[in-house]
Amino acid sequence: MKNFSELLATDLKLDVVINGTARSAGLHELLSFDAEDTVTVDSIEILPKYRHLASNGVLDINEPFYCWHHRISAQGWLLVPY
Repeated sequence: MKNFSELLATDLKLDVVINGTARSAGLHELLSFDAEDTVTVDSIEILPKYRHLASNGVLDINEPFYCWHHRISAQGWLLVPY
């Protein structure tokens, strides 16, 4: 079990796979994808599932990914530390 200090030291990255090509993105990085691509973020299907949210052929995620996903999917609780 990790202690609090070890949790804070965790490298917080998103695993982004676009058309089978993997890359990392920062946890708070804003993301943009071509709506015709197949995209997963941390094994969560984004495209084609949310293609209907694209504008002019581009899906822009203009907030941290997990905040966006929580809002779009309307699932669960999202804890925000103050």
